[in-house]
Amino acid sequence: MICEAISRIFREAKEKTTAKLGLGFLDLQTGETALWNADQAFPTASTFKLFVLAELYRQVAAGEIRLEDRIPLESEDKAFGSGVLALLADGLPLTVHDLAVLMMIISDNTATDKLCSLVGLDRVRANVLEKLELRETQVALNCKDLIDLYYELNGRSIEEALADYGGVVPSFRMSPYYTCEAPLNNQSSPRDMLKMLELLYRGEWVSPEASAGMLEIMKECQTNSRIPFMLPEFMPIAHKTGTIDRFCADVGIVYAPNGTYALALFYNGNLASEEEYEANDKGQVGDRFLAELSGAVFRAYTQAGRE
Repeated sequence: MICEAISRIFREAKEKTTAKLGLGFLDLQTGETALWNADQAFPTASTFKLFVLAELYRQVAAGEIRLEDRIPLESEDKAFGSGVLALLADGLPLTVHDLAVLMMIISDNTATDKLCSLVGLDRVRANVLEKLELRETQVALNCKDLIDLYYELNGRSIEEALADYGGVVPSFRMSPYYTCEAPLNNQSSPRDMLKMLELLYRGEWVSPEASAGMLEIMKECQTNSRIPFMLPEFMPIAHKTGTIDRFCADVGIVYAPNGTYALALFYNGNLASEEEYEANDKGQVGDRFLAELSGAVFRAYTQAGRE
């Protein structure tokens, strides 16, 4: 019954937007699902960092890396975009665990690229994506490369690109990285994300200890304008967001009072109508849409627990 209610919420949601939606719900108590565009590829934006974290914890468990190892911050490491490390002094000695925390809770791009170099994107593909048969998922780009391609920088800095554009950011509506038609991309699907989240919840990614360690970091996520926004304060939610241009996503596990469920929510505003694309400047339309959708799912789930 609960999945019928969630499916109805998903059907109604698609009528409220011109954006392409990818939606996944998994009741972790019963295994029942509600899905929309579950096997279609969407950009990941920063949600790809979940797969980098998974490979990091696999290598830690294998004894190849220690979370307490320290790695100095270098100027060439610094990446544009979210996070704080790009603003800090060179030489700062960060532990691997520090980098993992910064990557996941404030989506620090510099921390992410340090970890991408440390664990190797080829090993993320081989040991996570291929091993788990995540058929719609690619992790081909670090943050520097992703931003360069998605914003069509062609090696320019943001400042240089803006100057070339006359100070007006061009439209990236329907461009190939957002449509997932580029040969190399960071992309995934609702079903693939739910599979990774379920393994973490059940303690089956590498080991119960590794899975729990990842979830504890994800519970501290500080970008809370989507899945958690309309849910009760202080309720545990282990999640990771992603944002680039008009695209936004949030994937995670909600520890509701009457049970636990996983959500994978993708709002591809870059494939919306021109009017909705323009209205979604700074992502406020997508943020609100996913927040309201998450709130509706939570109400349906908790109401079912009282029936």
